Amino acid sequence: MTTDSDSILARAARELKDAPAEPRWLDISSSIISKVRSTTRRTWPVDGAFPTSPSARDADTLRISDLVVRTAILRSLQGVRGSQPTDISLYLDDHVCTGLSISVVGVYGSDLQAVGNELAGIAIGIVADVLGIALTRDEVDVRVDDIEV
Repeated sequence: MTTDSDSILARAARELKDAPAEPRWLDISSSIISKVRSTTRRTWPVDGAFPTSPSARDADTLRISDLVVRTAILRSLQGVRGSQPTDISLYLDDHVCTGLSISVVGVYGSDLQAVGNELAGIAIGIVADVLGIALTRDEVDVRVDDIEV
């Protein structure tokens, strides 16, 4: 940090320290916290496998948020020509991923079957990397919701 930024931080700290306390701070902070809690996303823990699992780890568990898995898949599918992913859903049996669904907007004139197979292949690889489980092509549904001209 430079001397200028140090002086700015020192001045800001001094002003906050010297500022009069807000008498309704408890009411305001409770309101802020309740709004933050109402806007957070709920996620579901999905069972994963340790990348290197020695026999001593049989009793250990690894759970990864479904949001993390879906986001990783969505990011990896962004550059696939002929489609624009719009939704990723995991098929779960309790906490075990048994498959997934990919919804896309297809591009008119594209070979949508080939695009779907490419999307499914990429998603299968990401699920293997993130969760450590192997899905087959039959366990991945690719649905074209719309066609873009």
